[in-house]
Amino acid sequence: MGIIVQKYGGTSLRDLDKNNNLVKNVRKCVEEGNSLVIVVSAIGREGDPYATDTLINQLNKINPEIDPKKKDLIMSCGETISTTIVSHLLDTEGFSVEPLLGFQAGILTNNNFTDSKIINVNVDNIMKHLNEKKIVVVAGFQGITKDGEITTLGRGGSDTTAVTLGGYLGAEKVEIYTDVLGVAFFDPKLFSSEKYIKNISYENMYNFALSGAKVIHPKAVFAGENFNVPIEIFSTDRNGDGTLISKIDNDEVIIGGIVKNKENYSTVSILLKKNFKDKVINILKEFNIENKDKIYDIQYLEDRIVYTIDKKHVIKFIQKIYSIIIK
Repeated sequence: MGIIVQKYGGTSLRDLDKNNNLVKNVRKCVEEGNSLVIVVSAIGREGDPYATDTLINQLNKINPEIDPKKKDLIMSCGETISTTIVSHLLDTEGFSVEPLLGFQAGILTNNNFTDSKIINVNVDNIMKHLNEKKIVVVAGFQGITKDGEITTLGRGGSDTTAVTLGGYLGAEKVEIYTDVLGVAFFDPKLFSSEKYIKNISYENMYNFALSGAKVIHPKAVFAGENFNVPIEIFSTDRNGDGTLISKIDNDEVIIGGIVKNKENYSTVSILLKKNFKDKVINILKEFNIENKDKIYDIQYLEDRIVYTIDKKHVIKFIQKIYSIIIK
């Protein structure tokens, strides 16, 4: 077997104990004979003690005008804490573990503080520990400049860390564990559906993420395509089949939909795959989707159709879209 990179998001790291799904996933991966690198985000969301936004607020309370270098120092603390806690948990479960901060993992970035870009990764230290049969736990979101300054990678930076490490390590795949079952056609927190996207191409996932799908950051998808490393997205409890992002695409005529709620209305953007624009428009017109009593405006763009709709009707509208054009 080969190298697997697993990335755990903030909500997946709450309430860690020996019965946590992270431990189960790790044990299964190791028992299958894989070498394992784990990338972790800061624990929780804003309001949780070690979440990134909570840490930033410690500085904001003093003065919201913050030197970017100092902001990066405090933002990097969340992932440092996660790395320590996860490593200790796995130690107590009998695994041999090596925790590494971003710079110890060889992640070199430019000096664009708070939104830096990875320019190189020296994986020698990671490989040393993998060759010693250790699990390596890496703090996501972090890097270092050539001058030794700590940097962070911007929103979604732990996704980018995981996929970029997977590329440099020649990993078989990168598994991203989160609080949803995979990539959905519409935000599952807005519109619940039993069907998730099983396969999606790098290009279509990049466009989906760039348009607002929050399950993975577009920079991570770009890195996946650049290294041609498969990315799988699962819920932490491994419920369902998840979503595979690779060169393989699904058979749907649309990529997915993005909903943005304003004060008095909503916009629903239906992202179109190449060469399917006319087909989708004809399907929607055939089913009288363009009911003017509920829709204020329609824009037919090259890569999407954008509906401006009465906010009260947006869920019913999505249900109709879903039933018509998603198999």
